[in-house]
Amino acid sequence: ETMDLYMPLFRYAREKSLNLLALSPEFMDIVAARKNGLQSVAPERRQEYVADPQGFISLTQEPRYKLYTDRSLLKDFNPSDPGEKATGFFAERILVHETAATIAAKYAVERPESLVAIVAPTPDVRFLLGINGRIPRVCAALNNQKQITNKVTDNAVTTILLNPTAQETLSQSRYLRLEIGTGPESLDYQTKVADYLWFSSSPKVNMIPRLMNG
Repeated sequence: ETMDLYMPLFRYAREKSLNLLALSPEFMDIVAARKNGLQSVAPERRQEYVADPQGFISLTQEPRYKLYTDRSLLKDFNPSDPGEKATGFFAERILVHETAATIAAKYAVERPESLVAIVAPTPDVRFLLGINGRIPRVCAALNNQKQITNKVTDNAVTTILLNPTAQETLSQSRYLRLEIGTGPESLDYQTKVADYLWFSSSPKVNMIPRLMNG
């Protein structure tokens, strides 16, 4: 089913002679992280997945990321057995997100004029702190190692949600949810759902609570 979903992209990449990047950790490492934590992933592969270990650790302590974790990332937790805790799911997702960001960043740093496009499920990019939000930090770390001026800022990464639904944006109503962090205690860390929303056909007016720039 997944192969069928991505087959048009594979064909397009072949026709245009585009490079394809494998962005996921090894499946056994995803399973290991979820069952036993990140420390259970073999050190040599963990180094491949995480090029900026200090930034990787520090990110989880930032208030904005904590808001994202609570309001977005953990909303997709579906226990595989009755006793499973969300900590395992959290370890799995941050490994998947960091690995994808690291691979994309390594490619971009080696090819400064390149354009890297990532196709990922909505939960991995909504509210800008999944794969997408990690890329500028990893690029900065890699460029710093090479003593090269980093040009990849947050503004260099554009996130587009394709045909999003209210459910996919974690809305409790028929409207799309456009931000998280709208309460007085979290307003300083408010984060939009994406830079752009792209619909194959005109969406119902009652799906969007207000117009966005575009």
